[in-house]
Amino acid sequence: MNKEKPTAVQTVTLVLCIIIFVGFMIFSFTHSKDIQAFMSALGKAESGAPDAQEAVHQLRGLYSQAQRLNSGLVSQLQVILSTIMVVTNKKRGFIAAVVLNIIGVLSTIPGLSHGSADAISGAFVPVLAIGTMAIIYNYIKNNDKATEKLNRSYEELIEKNHQVQAAEIQLRELAYTDALTGMNNRAWMRETLADVIQEGNPFAFIMMDMDNFKQINDTFGHQIGDTLIKTYATRFQKYCGTKYPCAKIGGDEFSFIIAGPVTQAEVLNIVSQLQALFGEVANINGQQFRITMSYGISGCPNDGQNPDSLINAADTALYNAKLQGKDRPILYSPQSLG
Repeated sequence: MNKEKPTAVQTVTLVLCIIIFVGFMIFSFTHSKDIQAFMSALGKAESGAPDAQEAVHQLRGLYSQAQRLNSGLVSQLQVILSTIMVVTNKKRGFIAAVVLNIIGVLSTIPGLSHGSADAISGAFVPVLAIGTMAIIYNYIKNNDKATEKLNRSYEELIEKNHQVQAAEIQLRELAYTDALTGMNNRAWMRETLADVIQEGNPFAFIMMDMDNFKQINDTFGHQIGDTLIKTYATRFQKYCGTKYPCAKIGGDEFSFIIAGPVTQAEVLNIVSQLQALFGEVANINGQQFRITMSYGISGCPNDGQNPDSLINAADTALYNAKLQGKDRPILYSPQSLG
């Protein structure tokens, strides 16, 4: 358990309790001496006249009652002070209370040796107080341990929750990210299409595929092929920016969304810009590559109103672009973009 430094309030409270406790002890001891001296004087006076003896006897009873009342009141106040010390200062307060009450017990030894009933009562109360303080301190200590354990468990739970959240974020990134390029992947694009469709506005969906990429892979190897894909993926991402949601949806396939309403001429103009971008030479390990892309275009809502139908329509248009000589855009139908 971590040891906490006592606060100024705790220290002041402890010191004040000790001073008051000692003050009560001194007062009780002095008052007891005065009572004993007075009782002794009364004892001498009892040998006088019968009337005087009766008066002395009554005074003796009154002073005995006063002494017991005083002792009881002081004892209760000392018990209260002991409790305050333990509750406010815990271990330090418990040690101080035990020491002070032991001193209280020791101060009754002279009276105990003479068989004084008041001394027996005076010794019993501090012993009982020590036992009571031990119970209180033990309860506080166990409660502090339980509280610390609970706090530690709560902190561990928070930490585990953070770990779970971080793992979920990482898993989501893995689920929606292409491992080779770091771009969004097919799953991300399907979900994005669903969100855009939900908005209810018309838009164009374009799929594109590298022409003759298998030949490049077979001739120069997969390492060159992967580097080429990453090079063009970087160009494609830079072109799309935040304007066109884009993704790598296959080995050498890419796609993006053009929010609408958009005309056929506007879409073909964007495709023309991409053709120029991808037509720029790429230098990879001393080799120069210039590739072309085939493009398949579908439109929402005319070609479909769910992700799968739009993807299938664009994929069909892309296939037709390949059949018609590659390096060209093909619409799924003349009505694709209204």
